[in-house]
Amino acid sequence: MNLKWIAMTLAVALSLVGCGGESAKQTSGQTNKTEASEKQEGNSLITKAKFEKIENGMSYEEVVKIIGGSGELLSEIGKKGEKTHTTVYVYKGEGTVGANATLTFQDGKLMAKAQAGLK
Repeated sequence: MNLKWIAMTLAVALSLVGCGGESAKQTSGQTNKTEASEKQEGNSLITKAKFEKIENGMSYEEVVKIIGGSGELLSEIGKKGEKTHTTVYVYKGEGTVGANATLTFQDGKLMAKAQAGLK
């Protein structure tokens, strides 16, 4: 049953990430609002090298240490402290336009990871 929830959560998260792309168009002299908010919140872009260091079973804190910042909470199911508590975080990535990584945690441990376009 837990595997079914993880697969379903990951599928929903990946489809939301794919649909939520922003325009790559910027006017010179303007700061992208998203980039500014990432710096304020301590978020960090993820690279393929960092992504490959992340392993299933790691805690969210261990992952944040590797990446250098917190991700954006995309989805949360269940209550903290319960074994079925599942969270999905998305990180913007370095690489092609729209590069990102999606990380799924259950009971505080990484259960699944996916990336698109990281370099």
